Amino acid sequence: MESPQMSKLALSFASMELEDFLGALCLSVFVFLCFALWTYWTDVMGQTQTTPLSIMIDHFKDVRGRANNLSVEVRKSRLQFFCSSEWPTFNVGWPPEGTFDLPTIHRVRSIISQPKMGHLDQLPYIITWQDLVEDPPSWLKPFLTLLPPEPKPILALQETEKRKRLTQPSAPLYPVLQGGTEEELIFPPPYNPSRMPEEHHPPPPGEADAVPRAGGGNTPGGSPPFTRHRAQREQSASAADSTILPLRATGPPDAEGNQPHHYWPFATSDLYNWKAQNPKFSEKPAGLIDLLDSVLFTHQPTWDDCRQLLQVLFTTEERERILNEARKLVPGADRNPTTNQAQIEASFPLTRPQWDFNTAEGKERLRVYRQTLMGGLRMAARKPNNLAKVGNVQQGKDESPAAFLERIIEAFRTYTPMDPEALESKAAVIMAFVNQSAIDIRRKLQKIDRLGEKSLQDLLVVAEKVYNNQEPPEDKQARAMAAASSKQTRDLARILLATTADFPEERDRRLWQLADDARKGKSTTKGGKQRLQKDQCAYCKEIGHWARDCPKWAGWKGSKTDRVKVLELDELSD
Repeated sequence: MESPQMSKLALSFASMELEDFLGALCLSVFVFLCFALWTYWTDVMGQTQTTPLSIMIDHFKDVRGRANNLSVEVRKSRLQFFCSSEWPTFNVGWPPEGTFDLPTIHRVRSIISQPKMGHLDQLPYIITWQDLVEDPPSWLKPFLTLLPPEPKPILALQETEKRKRLTQPSAPLYPVLQGGTEEELIFPPPYNPSRMPEEHHPPPPGEADAVPRAGGGNTPGGSPPFTRHRAQREQSASAADSTILPLRATGPPDAEGNQPHHYWPFATSDLYNWKAQNPKFSEKPAGLIDLLDSVLFTHQPTWDDCRQLLQVLFTTEERERILNEARKLVPGADRNPTTNQAQIEASFPLTRPQWDFNTAEGKERLRVYRQTLMGGLRMAARKPNNLAKVGNVQQGKDESPAAFLERIIEAFRTYTPMDPEALESKAAVIMAFVNQSAIDIRRKLQKIDRLGEKSLQDLLVVAEKVYNNQEPPEDKQARAMAAASSKQTRDLARILLATTADFPEERDRRLWQLADDARKGKSTTKGGKQRLQKDQCAYCKEIGHWARDCPKWAGWKGSKTDRVKVLELDELSD
């Protein structure tokens, strides 16, 4: 029998083992729970955010298939670059991670599709993106349903807002001068330079806080003059139109039907922003021409405003050239340019005229002046005909056909008197685009039947397909290395075959043949066979006879002839 001490000792050991087991079990459970929590946190809470661009990249095979259905081609790298780097710079609300918002997609497409300043090489990508959002596949529908719906105001709130708009007075569209009678505040007097009071000294044309010349004089009540910047600050909280024009229609027409206008001068900030955002007229005149064309049409500037624009945006030499060209285009009675100096001075004066823009005659004179000024601006932008400069415009290695075409058109505008968009200039632009494209694109374009009857857009589509299917430089280098390795392998096989010949004479002959081929720059064919010389035998590879005259071939031919004769005798005997 065991002693009580031994039993106690066994029980103590058993209890210790149980405690160790329970402790190990608790530790294992704790470690497992920690691991499970860490896995949940990393996989669920800390996972990488899914973006519209990442969705498109993950399903790029389907994106490419949709693009092929639309007869366009897209690449993954270009899609990533355009979405994250190009389209956010358009300032239309496109985020770098992409978006499925259709209005934003439409705004990006409108910028890309602009005829002159657009980016036609990006058009296939935004078209494919828009088509996927408008007709989403199964893998895209769940992400489109997560988009927040547009807030729709409650009908009761709509009625309340409508009643408020009907009862509350609307914000004034134009700034109102402080003081004066109600009629003067609503209908300011027309601007007439000849009636300006002598004590009123108008600021120079470039002054930013210029006093409006409507009414003239000091404002009643000693209030400070109402400046343009003050008008912007006071109207910032209202919903009124913030567009500021030099001439604005104000009040009802007079008894003769003339619409009174209120004058509002340009701000210095506007003028110098225009100057900073456009290239120099001597380098790229198209920018300033487009700007002036828009400003003269929308702002309806006066004679002073036109001279202010010329003063700020152009150099002295450019101003003189523009004015001289414009004076040559002054229309006469028959609407053709006239040489009558009196008519030229009356229609395009170099000193400030007394034109009242609130009268029909003054408006017509200002219209003719602005039209003539734009004609002179375009004539001054033309340079002597220099087709060599146009011929120097070559397509870059990584330049898209659309960007290259824009450079061709800009070169025609800059260095020739031609209008590249005119019908008579179509052939010259097409030939320059075809002959100065990259070599692979040029070869493809030159193979098109009836090339002269195609439009530039048709040629651009073909060029884009060739450009998008170009082999990357890395693949070209790998293919060249593979060809060189294959040639080296064939040459080593020929050397090995020569050294393993059964007879020394055959080995020497083959080695001499290899040395002769290497000296003459010859190689093997694609199948690995040796190229025969003009008088070389195809059977014994010796020089001086052909295979039909080869002496080593005669024995075989004789035996074959004998067999044929034996067969004939056998047949006759039968």
